[in-house]
Amino acid sequence: MVEIILLSYLAWRNSVLAKSKSLNPMAWAIYTVIAFLGCFMLGLIFVIFAFCRNAVDLNLLSSTDAAVRDALAKNLVKIITGNPLHTFTIEMFGIGGYLIARYLLDRKPGKKEPEIHWMDKIGEQ
Repeated sequence: MVEIILLSYLAWRNSVLAKSKSLNPMAWAIYTVIAFLGCFMLGLIFVIFAFCRNAVDLNLLSSTDAAVRDALAKNLVKIITGNPLHTFTIEMFGIGGYLIARYLLDRKPGKKEPEIHWMDKIGEQ
């Protein structure tokens, strides 16, 4: 639930910036969601292979027996949700995806303001 609220807020933030730069805000919100979810999954894979390697037998992932895979999945969920560091690491990977999208958006040129020559400003005072 927290991830959905966080993702909505981050997508909204990037869409506001895109709108200020005269870019398509919906497209940048979608890019943000894709980057967030992609990095979130990368974080999940990282946590499984770095932190949970000793707790479960990962060779069982290639098992053809559905009951074995289901038991392994339930065990992984219990291990990941049982340790706040695992959840925090996965969340930080997701926020990293947002930051990648934000960086790419920041590099886009902004709206060009019309240049006013200094001679045009003389009579306005």
